[in-house]
This record gives sequence, structure tokens and C-alpha cells, in this order.
Amino acid sequence: MQHQVRVSGSIQEIFSEEALVAIHQFGHGVPRKINTLCSQSLLDAFVRENKIVGEAHVRRAMNEL
Repeated sequence: MQHQVRVSGSIQEIFSEEALVAIHQFGHGVPRKINTLCSQSLLDAFVRENKIVGEAHVRRAMNEL
């Protein structure tokens, strides 16, 4: 995930450590699940005008999936 963020051109971390742990637990290594959860978490953070995706964003995204 962090590699993808860097490839997109960002120089800062976007996902908190807690968010990364939650994504890892939910995704079970399945790329499609991880990508979907990351996308939804990023959208939730954007809507709430947060620059960092936190665990709460990930949990809300999990509830939507």
C-alpha cells in the first residue's frame, strides 16, 4: 500500500499504522479486498477532510463492504 502511495507521487505517509493493521487483518492478503478497502478508506478520509487515513476511516469502510 505504501509503495502504491509513493508511486502515485505522494511523499508523505497517508495511512496510519493502526489503519494498516486493520487493513491487513480485513484483507487476508487478497489484493482485491485490500484495494477496495483502501479506496473506500481514502474516500472516507477525503469526505471528512482528513489528510491521514486512520483506523476509524478503515472501520467505517469495512462496515460499508
